[in-house]
Amino acid sequence: MKKESPLGKLIASLQKKISEGGLDKAAVEEATKELAKLGYQYDEGGFPPLVDTEVFSNNSSDSPQDLAEALLWKLGKWKAYKKFCENYAAEQPVPTTTDVVFYAFAMHLKDKSNPIYDQHAIRSLWAILKELTADERQECKSLLFDTKSKWKESGTGKSAIDCYSIFVKHVNDLVSASGEQASLNLTACSCL
Repeated sequence: MKKESPLGKLIASLQKKISEGGLDKAAVEEATKELAKLGYQYDEGGFPPLVDTEVFSNNSSDSPQDLAEALLWKLGKWKAYKKFCENYAAEQPVPTTTDVVFYAFAMHLKDKSNPIYDQHAIRSLWAILKELTADERQECKSLLFDTKSKWKESGTGKSAIDCYSIFVKHVNDLVSASGEQASLNLTACSCL
């Protein structure tokens, strides 16, 4: 009999808690501690707390106006930054298959009840949530794996928007099932 890895055991325990309706804030905090013991810890230095993001405004112009914008320009991210600013400022923004992660982040900055989303977050949900339908699992697989069944470096493809919708639906279901507004930061569990 093959011995299950510590990470596999943690995933199985989260799956069990979810199926029993017990993934509450305490369970998420305990899983986060277990992940840290396994060497998977949130990088608070690289990602310090986001504060008062609901009051941000789009002050971008046609060319960089400060050091942060100049760095984005230098990194070749100027167009992505401009689209991100537009999404943040728009009343009814619409994601595209190429900007859904930045779209989701802009929505989170505007309203913290919108979850942060990226390939790590959907991978975590895909790993711990047995309740995904066969179609949802297939959408996630298309987003996360290449044609050789290897992890993609980033979640890309025609299913990107559908996977964001799947993610939001299930995270909201998990939060409402917990009976409290547990902060389910699945991004912190990106190792799953």
